[in-house]
Amino acid sequence: MRKTLGLIVSIIFVLGLSASAWAIVDVPVSEYKKWPNNWGKWGPDDEVGTLNYNGPKQVIAAARLVKQGKVIKCSWECAPNSYPLWGARVGIRRYMNWSGNDAAAADKPGMWYSDEIITIGTHSMTHVDPLVHLWWGDKAYNGYPVKDIILHDKGTIKANANAYITKAVQRGVLLDIARFKGVDYLGDKYLITPKDLDDCAKAQGVKIKPGDAILIRTGFMRHWSDKIIKSGGTLRWNATVDGEPGIGGACIAWTQKKKIGLLGADNIAVEHIVPVEPEWNKKYKVGLIPLHVAILSMLGCPLMELVNLDELGEDCAKDGVYEFMFVWPPLNFWNATGGLISPVAIK
Repeated sequence: MRKTLGLIVSIIFVLGLSASAWAIVDVPVSEYKKWPNNWGKWGPDDEVGTLNYNGPKQVIAAARLVKQGKVIKCSWECAPNSYPLWGARVGIRRYMNWSGNDAAAADKPGMWYSDEIITIGTHSMTHVDPLVHLWWGDKAYNGYPVKDIILHDKGTIKANANAYITKAVQRGVLLDIARFKGVDYLGDKYLITPKDLDDCAKAQGVKIKPGDAILIRTGFMRHWSDKIIKSGGTLRWNATVDGEPGIGGACIAWTQKKKIGLLGADNIAVEHIVPVEPEWNKKYKVGLIPLHVAILSMLGCPLMELVNLDELGEDCAKDGVYEFMFVWPPLNFWNATGGLISPVAIK
């Protein structure tokens, strides 16, 4: 019953996206402007959205936060069947050319080398969403017609993950909501509010500034990874049944008001999933994940997902410093529709 319900909701969601993307023709920009919106704010050719708040002065200020020379990894290890993924996405697959056993079994000694082919979906490990990853109607961020910029043969030719590369250094702030609430894990259905974010920042003694990368720790990735590994890799997280803790619709205005540069979390979608918030689903005309339309597509604020914030959380709790230099350049794949990253916090 659980799997059937999840499948039905997923099918409805996919069909809803399909109808939005293909059945609707030429939705006027004025319709999109009815929502909180940053389209055109940084010019007609902008591809990085709120990362424009993060200029040379902000990068220099971020570099000055480095006091200890400590580098903390913030990526989740991409190992097979060991962490949750959305829907039917699959994790890493590896194909080796030679192994050590091949060399050991050779007739005579000689020079060998190891090489491999790795396949991975661009949203199947720690990654950042390009601003046109998800859209409503026939236009993506900044009013770009999706029929012109998202192509089967060329990929995403505008506002793709590559556009972030020179903007991927900024001040990072950890908001450890789980630790602030006194728990290891917030729970699958926990809805994070602006008050949670502000109260956590105040308790941690950190001020949020324009252009910041705000990283939200919920405990989700560790909790679900442990469950999946314990099951021997057979357990599958279900977005529409299990859900995840994340920010809710009230955080849209919070993100815009504070001029957040990037939002990231140790979960699958950054945002809360189920039970849905009908008000926001109705406003943004979607069946699920309305903040991807509201924050990613309308405000142009990148979303970073499947982030590992456990080690960073421990370190920040020990030294009481919740700000750091955050570095996260995507791999320079051609016209990528998802940015694979291995972000680090430097303190």
